[in-house]
Amino acid sequence: MAEVKPSHSIIGTTLAKDVYNEYGLLLLPAGAVLHPSDIRLLEAHHVQAVHVTSAPEALRPPLPILHWNEAEAAREYIAAVKQTEHLFKQIATGSVPPLHQFHSTFYPLLDQVLQRVGFLRFLYIKESSENYTYRHSLNVGIVAALIGKIVGRPPDEIYRLGQAGLLHDVGKIMIPDEILSKPSRLSDEEYEIMKRHTSYGYELILSMEDADEWIARCALMHHERLDGSGYPHGCQKEDIPLECQIISVADVFDAVCTDRVYRRGTSPFHAANVLWELACQGKLNPLVVSRFIQYIILLYVGSQALLSNGDRVEIIMVHTDEPMRPLVRRGDEFLDLREHRTLTITRMIS
Repeated sequence: MAEVKPSHSIIGTTLAKDVYNEYGLLLLPAGAVLHPSDIRLLEAHHVQAVHVTSAPEALRPPLPILHWNEAEAAREYIAAVKQTEHLFKQIATGSVPPLHQFHSTFYPLLDQVLQRVGFLRFLYIKESSENYTYRHSLNVGIVAALIGKIVGRPPDEIYRLGQAGLLHDVGKIMIPDEILSKPSRLSDEEYEIMKRHTSYGYELILSMEDADEWIARCALMHHERLDGSGYPHGCQKEDIPLECQIISVADVFDAVCTDRVYRRGTSPFHAANVLWELACQGKLNPLVVSRFIQYIILLYVGSQALLSNGDRVEIIMVHTDEPMRPLVRRGDEFLDLREHRTLTITRMIS
């Protein structure tokens, strides 16, 4: 057994001891055969040394990163939702946790997501309107980090995007429950109150120990739009930092996909359509939207879905000209949704 600094030179070696982060959360178990994604994980958590066996590749090679257990992923996700709820409720009681506590809640799950492409498919099958605020916060963090990775942001920024997504709606803790949970359309007065959550979130994050202005700004500006139609300040184009634009895309995507108290969520294909329409209207960053759509749609090839007529289909192929209208199979029949314009994919199913 040797104690070594995490680097690409130890890929293929086997961990001799469990590796934990600074908050005592397990990163990698003893017996894991290290591969490149593990090295990135260790570096992201600033692990200075690990214990490995002396013989590289003494055990079988690591499984591909897509080999993961959906039941285990569900448990990890539910645990993260509960931890997020606990931290948000602490804020509601007037006890604002330090920022690093949100890190320790979110980063282990995010590490899994960034290594396992299939996690996002799982995310929009396992849905309900229960605990919407906490699930939405977690989901936006996950999606924002993935977008950051897709558009080539540096690793440290990818993690900050995840954290900014997690906290983008923290200001809603200050909004009355009767407005947050109202099952019908908000009145003009109620909507003005709701819009204050952006400013509340900015102030809450800045009040935290280890406050981060970059993350706070994302909470403040995630409802700004490039054409100036957003809030709270009606900022336009270059006045909206890229990180805030990324959070906006993630926020809209998850809001469309996720079940709410007043409506059921729809499919990522419908959400992609909504994003593209907003980009074409000059509200969302078209480069970010187009790169994300290309990524998200390809994830669902081979998945089961429901059409708007109630038929169950399998997604067979995504077209480059209209990725939101793929080729699907219904039993022994193939349908090109480009030619069946009245049909849409309304929901992903297990």
